[in-house]
Amino acid sequence: MLRLPILTMLMVLLAIILFVRHKRNQLTIPAGKGCVVPKDWLVSNPHPVTPAEHIRPADQTFLTYPEWFLVHSPAEIADYAQGHTTTTFPYMSHVKQLWQSYGVVYDQIKDAFPFNTGYHIMIWVIGVSTTVEYAMKALYETVVGRLTNPTHGGVVTDEDTFNAKFTQDYVDFIRVRPWYEFDFKSRIPALFTNTSFFGPHFLRKIDRKYMLLTELLIKAGYGYLIKLGTKASYDEALPTTAVIVDQFPPGFGSGPSVDHLQTYPDGSALLLLPRYEAFHPAATTLAQHGATFREIAGNNSAILITVLAPESWQPVSPAFRLVFTQPILTKPGLKRVALVTPVGEFGKTIRFLSGETIRVEHVYDY
Repeated sequence: MLRLPILTMLMVLLAIILFVRHKRNQLTIPAGKGCVVPKDWLVSNPHPVTPAEHIRPADQTFLTYPEWFLVHSPAEIADYAQGHTTTTFPYMSHVKQLWQSYGVVYDQIKDAFPFNTGYHIMIWVIGVSTTVEYAMKALYETVVGRLTNPTHGGVVTDEDTFNAKFTQDYVDFIRVRPWYEFDFKSRIPALFTNTSFFGPHFLRKIDRKYMLLTELLIKAGYGYLIKLGTKASYDEALPTTAVIVDQFPPGFGSGPSVDHLQTYPDGSALLLLPRYEAFHPAATTLAQHGATFREIAGNNSAILITVLAPESWQPVSPAFRLVFTQPILTKPGLKRVALVTPVGEFGKTIRFLSGETIRVEHVYDY
């Protein structure tokens, strides 16, 4: 009769040990304690040449990181879902990476810039929303999902395939538009027309239908409310980023990605580039044509860049500083590296990174 209490105590002890070991796992590794960015890289431009309507606060290159992590995280889920069910995805570890990285980027700017109340509130709203979503998913997958999950963890039902496609479509959308504008409602009838009711792994099919339907209904309703609140609280964001370069590269020409607006008497040029995801390829093209950046969105201070690199990659250059790294949890041996460079060194840094065996993940254009 004593076996059951003893076994229970052993299981509780094992759970505590696993929990403590898990807590010790540092999922965002800062490059140092506190602010690691040189102070003279963290100043607002006192005399910007960029027109006022295109200027954004200098600290936003850091504050956009938590916002973009909520693109990087679904992208990792979508990639994982191509070959696995999302039942085993490490949702709660991503929650830790979100909040830990927010703490690290805030350490860099808290003594250099005034508190950006509106942006912090936005991060708290989307951060708490994601924490609740991922916690509910982790709980459901642990209690129910693992009971129906195939032992090899591979995709076996139409519903898992639907989930993989839906997640990838969602990621492709939020790379250029706010998440709450995604058409979740249209995916609800598609869930039932694109999947069969009966078939192999019937319990798994029912479980996945319930989970997907719940997610789509909640996100459709919550997205509608967030859209209303956002339109009432914030102006429509410009879809472009203005840059000043020392001179427009000869023979470059304007195009859909780079709009040459003005040339100043000293030969420097005002250009409009696409914002968000498309900024990096447009800016890289300019850098590879030899352009030197003077201002980006009116700023000449530090700009944040993340790259995906092998675990062994340890770059050193006076042109940039490492801020933190994060392991890519579903791809052992790969890590995300966050670094900053002054706008004046941006072209040089981009050219350096282009020659490395890494992939620039995103440039945080304020």
